[in-house]
Parts: sequence; structure tokens; C-alpha cells
Amino acid sequence: MGSFSEHINHSANNLEFLSKVNHSINASWDWQVTICFYSALHLINSHIVSKTGKNYLSHSQVAEVINPYTQLSLAKLDEETYLSYNKLFQLSRRSRYLLNENFQKKGVVDVQPACITYDKHFKKAIYHLDKIITYISTNYPVTFKKTNVSCLELKHLRFTNFVIV
Repeated sequence: MGSFSEHINHSANNLEFLSKVNHSINASWDWQVTICFYSALHLINSHIVSKTGKNYLSHSQVAEVINPYTQLSLAKLDEETYLSYNKLFQLSRRSRYLLNENFQKKGVVDVQPACITYDKHFKKAIYHLDKIITYISTNYPVTFKKTNVSCLELKHLRFTNFVIV
């Protein structure tokens, strides 16, 4: 299982990869959103390891241990970071499975049209990933190199951890 620094390094590698993918094809929004999620997942896992000494294997375990409303959790996040992580999780499910990001499985498989991932979803992913990177770099002695990305949807926005080119 990964240590705090291993998760941080893996996330940094994912961010570097995101920049390369973004500049080489400047499309494939589904893959770029997925990279954003896995970058965030490693950041959240670094936080969990730091607070609990444990690695959680399932997405539901991670969601439970970081939930700000779980009273006894040692790794709970503030509400804003928690919601950003959940939104990234939903966006990545859209990207990977063509599901609407608000899709909720309720015992019966609902049939719905395929939901393609577009640049507007990448914009949301960058927004939420920026929140998570900021949380980690504010609460832990780590710094991240700013990641260069290009997307028309991002042109007029400013982020702490991304340079829009």
C-alpha cells in the first residue's frame, strides 16, 4: 500500500501526464477528466494515510472516511473539498461509463442515453481538482508545480494550481 509521499508523487506524475495528454491531442475529454480524478484520488489517499495510517481499497470506503459528517472519522475533510472530490468521482464515472454524472443506482438498472464528456466537463474537473490540490498543499508541507492545460472553456478563468495556455 502507498505511503503519503508515494501518493503525492503519483498524483504529481498524473498531473504531468495530464499536461502532456492535453497538449498532444487537446481533445479526448473523457481521458483528461479521468486523469483529473485519479490525480485527486491519490491526493485524498495521501491525506487518509497521513491521518489514519491506512489505505482504503474501495471508493465507498474512501468516501466514508473523508465525509465531513462522519463524526468519528479521523480523516474527514472540510465540506468544500469533500464535495469537490465527490463531483470529480461523478465526472470520472461519466467519462468511463457514459453515465450522467448525477446517475444513482437504485437497485434497478436504469436505461439512459449515453452521456459523452465534453470540454465543459473538463472545465468542471479542473475546477474541482484545483480545490483538492489547494487543500493538500495548505494542510501538508508539499508543493506542486503548476500544470499547464489548454481548453477554450478555461480561457477566462484563473486557478491556483493550473496555468491556462
